[in-house]
Amino acid sequence: MAGLLKLGYLPKLSPGRYLAPFRAFISPVETRGKDSLQLLYGSKVPDSTLCEPGADLRVLGIGSGSGDVDSIMLKKLLQRHSSVYNRVVEPSGEMLARYKALVREDTSLGAVKFDWRQQTAEEYFQTKEDTKFHLVHAVHALFDVEEHDATLRKMWEQLSDGGYMFVAMQSDKGDCPRLRSKLWEEFGQGDRLKTSLRTSGDVKQYLDTAGISYVASEDEISVNVTECFRDDSETGKLVLEFLTQTPNVSSEPEIKSMALEYIRSNSSLVDGKIYFKAINEVILAVKDCAKE
Repeated sequence: MAGLLKLGYLPKLSPGRYLAPFRAFISPVETRGKDSLQLLYGSKVPDSTLCEPGADLRVLGIGSGSGDVDSIMLKKLLQRHSSVYNRVVEPSGEMLARYKALVREDTSLGAVKFDWRQQTAEEYFQTKEDTKFHLVHAVHALFDVEEHDATLRKMWEQLSDGGYMFVAMQSDKGDCPRLRSKLWEEFGQGDRLKTSLRTSGDVKQYLDTAGISYVASEDEISVNVTECFRDDSETGKLVLEFLTQTPNVSSEPEIKSMALEYIRSNSSLVDGKIYFKAINEVILAVKDCAKE
């Protein structure tokens, strides 16, 4: 049973290995529309945010990764604001290097002032910062933080009055979280919120408990999981690791067998390819101090 304790601990037990399963999962994602990032995230960024006259719009990104989503959001903000101060909190040096390369190549981000912080969310929030932000976002980053609810609370505290908190997570209505829920019922031990098996439902539960109002929107994503059913496919092994959030899941026959059985029973076959449904949910909350 010792191996089963790895369920939901991919980012924590194998932080150096995590990027490979993540990339393998992202590469087959197919969405409707020419620009999936714009569809999933750019279109959800508020058209305008309250900002002091003459001041930079201040943005805080938690777990910004390689900056692909950040850049889409920043370009949307630059349509309404002449300058943006963007603080990037990202623990991976490799991801920060990719982000910086993107910034060097994309001249449309010239009006953005970048403040790079190679830190985990916990390390960042332990520093005493007085800066308040007009937009604080975490895009598929909250599954990897140590304390889910505490991170949301600290993100909210760093918002200025009238500022927005923008969180993207997989919806628990999608097949992927349902797979993880089934695996957790069978093999999970301890507190699920201590693992990476978190969903948008956990975010909304925290906001409801805290009395914070929000709006949510969903987009369906089809993930090509065909490679998962090929024993000799390294890509398939990595995708399955990400789907189960379990390092080296191919060496865990009980988890692997249940996962593949569930995927096979809840997927669709199109042109010889096997597709698994995920639902991306964006949660947007505005801070109105008059109500707090």
